[in-house]
Amino acid sequence: MLASLLGSVIQVITNILTIIFAFTNLFGGTVQLSTENPIKLVDPDNCKMAFVAFADTHLRDTAFQPHLFANGLADIDNAETAFDALVIAGDISEFGDGPSYDVTWAALDNSEIGKKAVLLATGNHDIRLAYEYQTELIMDKAGEYLGMEIDKPYYSYEVKGYKFIVMGSDEWQFEKARISDEQLAFIDAELTEANGEPAFVICHQPLANTHGLPEVWKNGDLGEDSEAVKAVLMKHENVFYINGHLHDGVYEKSLEVFDAEKGVYSINLPAFGKDNDYGKFTQTGLGTYVEVYEDSVVFTARDFARGENLEGCTYTFDIK
Repeated sequence: MLASLLGSVIQVITNILTIIFAFTNLFGGTVQLSTENPIKLVDPDNCKMAFVAFADTHLRDTAFQPHLFANGLADIDNAETAFDALVIAGDISEFGDGPSYDVTWAALDNSEIGKKAVLLATGNHDIRLAYEYQTELIMDKAGEYLGMEIDKPYYSYEVKGYKFIVMGSDEWQFEKARISDEQLAFIDAELTEANGEPAFVICHQPLANTHGLPEVWKNGDLGEDSEAVKAVLMKHENVFYINGHLHDGVYEKSLEVFDAEKGVYSINLPAFGKDNDYGKFTQTGLGTYVEVYEDSVVFTARDFARGENLEGCTYTFDIK
């Protein structure tokens, strides 16, 4: 009864906001996907695992946004070598409402990548209206895609033997996230279990004083638990912390090196569903695809909505 009421309240708010946003999209047109330059892995014969990472899809139940997301999924499906997983690092929906999520799930269900591992993280837009109801909705869907039960806002999943540790706020926050001691212990244990193999920690918000913070956004970091999270990451080797939230595009501060000797890095993903603010590449439809090899991990930024890699935006990290 309560969940139904909360859903109804969220929907009323969403309907009002959707009318406002509809005028914004009215003259925006649509983005055309080219299939002339499909994704090509560096060395497909020796790639051990490959995945795509989006953040800030900000889907709404309006004409333009689902089209953009459908383009991105079609570009992934058009790759010369099939990917093993798709990560969406929070702010899946603009308003956290049922119809927008329905659009998201329908697009995923109609794609080939949607039949693989789909890892969903909650962002501030996903949980700020009704924390418990919205968190449960997303975690239930993540569990459905992964074939497992998820009863907390965080979880771990292996893709071809590589750890993905998905973080989420343990309580209501408007912009930031609260990471409990229990979740910190969980992350630490999962990274220990990775035993030095490349591991990917997914969180919507960036850690404090990374990726141009606080200059690019005074209050745009994870929050009071940033240092505790970083301390856990720094205990391990070959750790890639992947976040969104900043809408910063792809530019010189997209990468943070925490410890080059141990191979601990932070990668800020551009926003997929909205324009970005900094750098040469600021358009909608941006994301990253990742290739794991015996001795390296390769990140390549791409315009998935239009079907082309971003020039000069491939980064190779040696495995320690």
